[in-house]
Amino acid sequence: MLKLQEKIINKLIKQLWLNYKAKVQQVKKIENAVRTEGDHWSEDHMAFRTLPGPHCGLETLKQVFEILGYNQADEYHFKDKKLMAISMNPPNNKEEHSTKIPPKVFLSVLEPESFSQEFQKCILKYTNDLSESPIQKLRNEFNSLKTHPENIDQFVQALTLYLSNGPVWRTPSFKDYEMLRKESEYAAWTLVYGNTPNHFTLSIHLMKKFKSLKNFNQFIQKELGIAMNTSGGGLIKGSAEVHLEQSATLAEELLVPFQEGFHKIPYAFVEFAYRHPLIGKKKDGIWSSYYQGFVTDNADKIFESTNLRKQA
Repeated sequence: MLKLQEKIINKLIKQLWLNYKAKVQQVKKIENAVRTEGDHWSEDHMAFRTLPGPHCGLETLKQVFEILGYNQADEYHFKDKKLMAISMNPPNNKEEHSTKIPPKVFLSVLEPESFSQEFQKCILKYTNDLSESPIQKLRNEFNSLKTHPENIDQFVQALTLYLSNGPVWRTPSFKDYEMLRKESEYAAWTLVYGNTPNHFTLSIHLMKKFKSLKNFNQFIQKELGIAMNTSGGGLIKGSAEVHLEQSATLAEELLVPFQEGFHKIPYAFVEFAYRHPLIGKKKDGIWSSYYQGFVTDNADKIFESTNLRKQA
């Protein structure tokens, strides 16, 4: 079972990565530059957002990854942004080197009851479109792979579509997008993009040339000329004291369809994470040697990479 799950995870992540990279030009630029420097490229985690509903939401996303053997690690609450999130760890031997273990996933969901009635009605208008969850069908298809392993690519394709093909509800109106955005940038983004990954994260602590996140950020800004997230007053969110430092680029814009026509809005970005060893552990690259959780204050500012920016 574990071998089957690992095979599916590796295929799925490869497809999600290719889809993400095809839409976000800065990803290609950063990846090519890192590889040219002769350094290692390893993903720390990928992040998904969702809206709550009877047939969608955090529980649905969680169950998708549970089918693949992921397990919930921690839960996080974001009071100001009115969100909650969980992190999930992949089904691997945690004593292996980090580069051999698939990325973690970070799943977040809006808490609409904290917003206006108009806002809540708008969310329901879309999430009530869905008549059933895909979970049972995915479980059945996964279980059938034990006797029909030749269908693995078809199963991976179904997962990829669900996790990267945009919202599972109807195409939104730009009017609704703007109305939600007044109260929550997160909600507006998720209405348009649904389950699509909003970022992948590069593990800086596993690199050879770049000895610190500050050093890597300078490379991104000065050598590659890519704009970065300065929410909270600086590039680096977190510190060695909390065992995690993070930074992120600003999301690139995509031209996306609305009911009234096309508009260009922020899509996805690249995050960079420097994980520090746990107390008593060495910087040896082994997965279990490092803090593998998340820090709410850091993530709160990283969310803002997808905020709509004022046009010059």
